[in-house]
Amino acid sequence: MKSQELRQAWIDFFVAKQHKLLPSASLIPDEMSTTLFTIAGMEQFVPVFLGEQPPPAPRAVTVQRCLRVAGAKSDIENVGRTGRHGTFLEMLGNFSFGDYYKREAIAWAWEFSTQVLKLDPKRIYVTVHTSDDEAERIWIDEIGLPKERISRWDEDNFWTMGPTGPCGPCTELFYDTGEQYASGPDDTGPNLGNRFVEFWNVVFQQYNRSSDHKLTELPKKSIDTGAGFERCLALANKQASMYETDLFTDLIEAQPPVGQTSLAPAEQRIRQNIIADHARAVTFMINDGIFPSNTDRGYVLRFLIRRAIRNGRLLGYADGFLTELVPAVVKSLSPGYSELRQNVGRIQQTLRAEEQTFDRTLARGMAMLDRLIQDANDNCTRLISGEDAFILHDTYGFPVELTREIAGDGGVAIDTVEFEQKMNEQRERARRDAASKRAVVTLAELPAVKSEFTGYEGLEADGEIVAILKDEKSVDTLSAGERGVIVLDRTSFYAERGGQIGDRGRLTNADGSVFEVEDTQPMGDAVAHHGIVRGGEFRASNRVHTAVYDWWRREIRRHHTSAHLLQRALKDVLGDDVAQAGSWVGIDRMRFDFRWPAGSLSPEQKRAVSGRVNEMIRDDSHLVTRELPIEQARETGAITMAGEKYGEVVRVVQAGPSVEFCGGTHSHTTGELGMFLILSESSIGSGIRRIESCVSQAAEDFVGRQQTLVGDLATSLATTPDEISERVSRMQRDIKDLQTAVGQLKARLASADAQAYLERVERKGDRAFVGAVVHEGNAEALRHLTSALRSRLPSGVIALAGVDNGSVNLLVSASDDLVKAGVHAGNLVKLAAPLVDGKGGGAPAQAQGGGKNASGAPAALQAIRDAVLA
Repeated sequence: MKSQELRQAWIDFFVAKQHKLLPSASLIPDEMSTTLFTIAGMEQFVPVFLGEQPPPAPRAVTVQRCLRVAGAKSDIENVGRTGRHGTFLEMLGNFSFGDYYKREAIAWAWEFSTQVLKLDPKRIYVTVHTSDDEAERIWIDEIGLPKERISRWDEDNFWTMGPTGPCGPCTELFYDTGEQYASGPDDTGPNLGNRFVEFWNVVFQQYNRSSDHKLTELPKKSIDTGAGFERCLALANKQASMYETDLFTDLIEAQPPVGQTSLAPAEQRIRQNIIADHARAVTFMINDGIFPSNTDRGYVLRFLIRRAIRNGRLLGYADGFLTELVPAVVKSLSPGYSELRQNVGRIQQTLRAEEQTFDRTLARGMAMLDRLIQDANDNCTRLISGEDAFILHDTYGFPVELTREIAGDGGVAIDTVEFEQKMNEQRERARRDAASKRAVVTLAELPAVKSEFTGYEGLEADGEIVAILKDEKSVDTLSAGERGVIVLDRTSFYAERGGQIGDRGRLTNADGSVFEVEDTQPMGDAVAHHGIVRGGEFRASNRVHTAVYDWWRREIRRHHTSAHLLQRALKDVLGDDVAQAGSWVGIDRMRFDFRWPAGSLSPEQKRAVSGRVNEMIRDDSHLVTRELPIEQARETGAITMAGEKYGEVVRVVQAGPSVEFCGGTHSHTTGELGMFLILSESSIGSGIRRIESCVSQAAEDFVGRQQTLVGDLATSLATTPDEISERVSRMQRDIKDLQTAVGQLKARLASADAQAYLERVERKGDRAFVGAVVHEGNAEALRHLTSALRSRLPSGVIALAGVDNGSVNLLVSASDDLVKAGVHAGNLVKLAAPLVDGKGGGAPAQAQGGGKNASGAPAALQAIRDAVLA
């Protein structure tokens, strides 16, 4: 049975039983929801269950998209590793709003399971709540289910969607997949292991749980069925894993061929499963209007994208593979969700932008994280500090969950308590900075001051000191060596606003005193000159002469004008949908942020934009500035800044074809800019791009540095500048060939060693153990050897002690079946590490440790052996 056949079969079955088909709700729940994402089919009906809204029909049927990544319903740790867990899932639902109740819901669950899914009735088991005698009687007396296939549970059979809201007892259907999937000898029924798969849950919505945990009866008793679509599909096709259905196999086949990787084949498939699952999740999240960010749903989306990218890297996938998977995801899911077809472009654009952003930071971040993991292993702490985890989060954009997962793969934990402390300190700093900025821009203790700005006409002016501030307090004098703020009634200094940084220069008085202005900021209608007295003394009411540094203003003017030309060029090349979102103008570069839903600019688009700006520069147009009433200014067609507040009279700046409202300083002609260069183009948020560029002297300096770099590279590579690209490509191919050869050699050496070690396998009952001291065995050598051993020993515990330069590396690997039976590699390492004067730990399936006492390695292995075979 194909996925779309099952979707349609579900709908047809319940429509025939007078249920109204209702569309799936978005992954973004109602604003009153207690969950971050839609996690169940019933979520859109919460107001109906509570009696706050009338039901859409007495009976309803849905196929609801859900996401379970955060909170109590999260399955993230098991995704791809078990055959039944995923982040994105579809929930098959049938609902009764005060209409039918337990008898019909149970009967139809049985009918659909046995007649439509064609599951073997003898392999279906059910659970009921400890208090639900009625449900058990229906199963026995009306369905004919033997009592021995019914078990009672308390919390496992009381369903809640969160800490508050509708809830009630439930009855669940499980399918016996066979002894071969048992977690152990005690896995003989539902909720005891992996053998029995829960695929259907009928919730008897009876109560409302309040914030104080009290249960009150709902207005009407209702039915809320949640049948896991992916699990039902797997069982209908006689598969124990949903990753063997067309929902996932098509996406796994659409992934690139596995490249260079150290992962064993079984682990490769797990990583492919994770990517397929996450590709489904992120495609639908973006489709439903979620974009990558550092908060809330956007943070989860970014985490899933980056987790998928990281798994792709482990498989040797090329950059951009996740974006290329989108068409396959849409093809798989669009039969049930046709809106996906219309949004393919937007989904790919968003993913491509996020992939490119992360690609630029991943290499640097991974280098740091790899070093931290190595250090934690070497120093036997097995712990990454919260401060380092915070740096990875704050500087490299690594979600802490991703850091925790990658570190866990290396047998290392992170100090989450310290991490949260650092996060709280950052939040507090942000609050203090905001308060500080608010304090700086107030002159509450001073009389109302307004500074006249003369800087449009020239760099120099004369004015009178109307206020002096020192340590944020009003003073009468400022002496040599003292820092402070001087406010004038008239100045040529431009105060930072509109993205243009403040001027620098000097104030002098009749006595020859000098105040060096290091920054200029607005204070309401006043201009505040921040700086230090280099000589002499300044007093309130002194007459002073203002002089802005010529080189400072010149380069700022030119970069500000380049921002206007860039916006015009972006609109000319990309279209009028481009809208400025912000800017920053300095002396050596300009940053321009703009809204552009189509994602990153292609190389051709960037060349066209750059070329258009340089064309306007070569035209050498004289800039024209006019002050006009706001309505008249608008009639000029000038570009305005969205959300900006303008006065009754505005300044309009025209630079060739560019016309904008602007109060900043500008070049006299466009030709002054000389040359325009795009330094970078990136995403800074949902639908917002950033271009960093330079003109004038900064552009000349940049080109000079690039020419020197190219010349040095050409000399180093013994080639000409024009042939560098070809030479580097050839070297990369050679390096790749060498890396492949080294990997193959390591694999062959490990394979040869593995065969010898396997001859020492010890067995007791259903457990196998192989252990060895590996001389000159560093951590990498142990990983290769473990991988080779595991490919030949699918069930058992592998324990290796690598002795290298007097230190010991411990690595323990437990097979999945033994993990399910209770074996924990991390605990085994903790048991053995003290015997080599070290520490260690890790996950149940694999763990690492180390120490400085090489002589204790045999005893450490013996301790692990005894624990496994005891």
